[in-house]
Amino acid sequence: MYKMILVDDEDEVRGRISSKISEESGFTIVGTAGNGYDALELIEKHNPHVVLSDIKMPFIDGIELATIIKRDFPTIRIAFITGYDEFDYAREAIELKVSGYLTKPLTQNDISHFLKKLKVDLDREFQEKYNLEILKQRYEESIPLVIDNYFSSCLVSSHTGRSEEIENLRQYGISLDDKPYLLSYIKIEKREGSRDIVEYEKLKLSVRSVIKSILERHEYEHYSFMFAEGIIFLVKEKGKFFLRDVDSVFFEMVKMSEKFLDVQINIGISVLHREFSQLYTAWEEADKAIGYSHFLHSGRIVYINQLEKRKLKVLTLGEGDIKEIEHSVKFGSESELRNVVESLKLNALRDSRTIANFRPYIINMMNLIVNFAESIEADLDEVIGQDILEQMLGFSSLEQLFDWFLVTLLKLREKNLSTKMSNSQKLLDKAVQFIHGNYDDPKISMETVCDELGISISYMSLLFKKHKETTFVKYLTGVRIDRAKELLKLTGDRIVEIASKCGFSDVYYFSHCFKKYMGVSPKKYREETAD
Repeated sequence: MYKMILVDDEDEVRGRISSKISEESGFTIVGTAGNGYDALELIEKHNPHVVLSDIKMPFIDGIELATIIKRDFPTIRIAFITGYDEFDYAREAIELKVSGYLTKPLTQNDISHFLKKLKVDLDREFQEKYNLEILKQRYEESIPLVIDNYFSSCLVSSHTGRSEEIENLRQYGISLDDKPYLLSYIKIEKREGSRDIVEYEKLKLSVRSVIKSILERHEYEHYSFMFAEGIIFLVKEKGKFFLRDVDSVFFEMVKMSEKFLDVQINIGISVLHREFSQLYTAWEEADKAIGYSHFLHSGRIVYINQLEKRKLKVLTLGEGDIKEIEHSVKFGSESELRNVVESLKLNALRDSRTIANFRPYIINMMNLIVNFAESIEADLDEVIGQDILEQMLGFSSLEQLFDWFLVTLLKLREKNLSTKMSNSQKLLDKAVQFIHGNYDDPKISMETVCDELGISISYMSLLFKKHKETTFVKYLTGVRIDRAKELLKLTGDRIVEIASKCGFSDVYYFSHCFKKYMGVSPKKYREETAD
């Protein structure tokens, strides 16, 4: 059964259409709204498959509503009810790729025919998304295995590609030197005990196919291949606002995977690069971004340029040991970190019997701690309490050295986590400050705030949901209503003037929002609060 939300400003039309939609049609009405703003709240609540909307409505019309849905809820189908056949409406609807039309006056035959056709389209869409064998076949037909193998070998061996190999790839239409590109590394979250290796690999093929279809629909030139535990997509730059536009495409990837494949994906994204020679660097950036995502609580879409900019230096303690320590500090629990350090201590005790043998460990540990502290901009004197070299050289046993090493790593881990959480709070505070300083501008939007702060829309949404437990739009409306309450109580301004001062370009929409928040109209509120 497909869920539908019906939007029309005429109660009689909503009732007539609802009465003509039976369970046999394969659709059920989960909500109705009289305007676009109420419809958006219902969409967020019910996550419907289809929104059937009138074109001409108060506050925001059907075209504007469809534009918002396509941007924020890309998996939802949109259809229009209209008695208007002007060219401008038809042209805009075609650009939005709506799923169909119902023309007033409506008959039972019109509605039944419309729903039958729409159900066939939705059935076909769901069948294609869920049929792993078809998706696998499309993958095998569209991506030559030689290309996958070449890209993978580039990253495994860290080489940049010999000239003849690059020329061979150009013959297949593969080139990285004509435009800048982003490298996105996509990993699927595994559910414990729910999938074996074969099922997981099939699921990766499905995710790859879904994401490929999204990029093709948005007309982004791209290459993809399997690597390590995930999927890599190289997306070439397109347009003046590429970085902002492609962020919404990454968001669509996450939502499509959730809706059609019932999986959660995380995406790590590099900075812009160019040519094969930068491929390995781009991979390192994306891998680092996706690795930090869980530790830093940065959401499912993580850009490396929004995280740490300094790289930890490679130390001589042993590459494997260093990676294990770094991983446990950033991602592991306290007990896991203790186990790693304890294992390292036991190995050192086995190989060393005098303090003279511990000197290399002191130097290596000091380098690791100093570099890590620098990368998170931590004050070591504050963390340790005295000069690090003086303290480390004062130890008389390996046990003392490693005990101190563990305590210090735990302190730096907590410092790093609190710093990152504090940075996200500072960003949110700046966004809130911007809203309070510009709420009277009717053109203020999440896009303008993100441009002001230099962050992505998806990250801004995460900040408001996590720290404010609300959406950007609801918070902005709340600020405007609070200001309107003050003006209604303290001034004699006309209601239309108050609406304008609070950022509402439409006085009727102001009254609608005010009554929704306060339970009474602005006029009634002024009368009730008058001395």
